[in-house]
Amino acid sequence: MINVRMTVAYDGSGFRGLAPNEGVRTVVGELQRVLEPLIGGVPDIVMSGRTDAGVHAWGQVLSFLMPADGHGLDRIQRSVNSRLGPEIVVRSIDTAPRDFSARFSATGRRYRYNILNGPNPDPFLAKTTWLVDKPLDRARMNEACLHLVGEHDFSSFCRRPKPMVDDDGAMIEPSLVRRVTGARWLELDYLSADPASPSGGAQPRLLRFEIEGSAFCHQMVRSIVGFLVAVGVGKRQVDDLPAVLTARDRSVAENPAPPHGLTLWVVDYDD
Repeated sequence: MINVRMTVAYDGSGFRGLAPNEGVRTVVGELQRVLEPLIGGVPDIVMSGRTDAGVHAWGQVLSFLMPADGHGLDRIQRSVNSRLGPEIVVRSIDTAPRDFSARFSATGRRYRYNILNGPNPDPFLAKTTWLVDKPLDRARMNEACLHLVGEHDFSSFCRRPKPMVDDDGAMIEPSLVRRVTGARWLELDYLSADPASPSGGAQPRLLRFEIEGSAFCHQMVRSIVGFLVAVGVGKRQVDDLPAVLTARDRSVAENPAPPHGLTLWVVDYDD
């Protein structure tokens, strides 16, 4: 057997998330279906991190074992892409050391969230951006980001996981302490489709939130974006964020941003 490392990109719009889930269409479920005849069995795929229904990825990393005498990796890549592309695309596939795990070998993860800030939707960006029609103050949103950097308990921004059971049968609440190493809002170039179209009023802007850290808990990035947008429209204050973190109570934060604006961009490893 050989250990395989695969980097995949996918449009999450048509999937109920990444992880296999009986009865619904998922990214890994589709990969297992296509890989089974190619490698002679259903692979047990390890994911670098799960993504929810509607969330996209550019640099999702997967790992699995397959027979060493199976089809060549180049042929597997071509086969998967021809059957699942462009919804799911294998960007690279290589052999990896036997102890490599897409999940446990990861040292960091980076996410992007895109917002179209303007009055009207853009049909070409609708699947990958959240339309916010109220003006956003990017400077205030970036000021609030400073409170996120460092190690914090992000319980107020995470969906509470199910308790775990230790070897003695006792219930343990999983820790929601995470380290964020960077968070920022950028403004990207955005051009209207037709320069001859009527102008006037506020011009639409394309904003991107980038956040990186060692790991993220369930719905953490989307919840942070929801809060920062509330800061950007003036609903919340920049200095509200430390108190929200300290509260460790999801009810004191804002609703999560929609999933379709979020993309898992890069997973980092020591190599």
